[in-house]
Amino acid sequence: MDDDRPTLGSRGEAAAERFLRRQRYTIVERNYRCQLGEVDLIALDRSVVVFIEVKTRTGDAVGSPFEAVDRRKQRQLERVAKYYLSRHRLHDRDARFDVVGVWAEGDELRCELIRNAFEVR
Repeated sequence: MDDDRPTLGSRGEAAAERFLRRQRYTIVERNYRCQLGEVDLIALDRSVVVFIEVKTRTGDAVGSPFEAVDRRKQRQLERVAKYYLSRHRLHDRDARFDVVGVWAEGDELRCELIRNAFEVR
């Protein structure tokens, strides 16, 4: 069986990055990994540090891309973000979590952004 998910995911992340640049985000990290997990993109939106999860889907059969960022994933992103902010001494900066949903429609990729997609508890 041919599995296109890694390729589709990579294409989705590249499309999301282009989309975010058009929204005036400055990308500072791609696929940031640490012992606590990973985050797809870290960017600056003016002076705000933004941790961005990108989810790509080919249809709605498994739900929308946004539904995939469940509470478990949110907690993991929160841990990575706290680690990143601490390691880079950015405690004084505002931070938020955005999610980019990418829909693959044939060769076309359509992106949608949810700013401040969830709150840290």
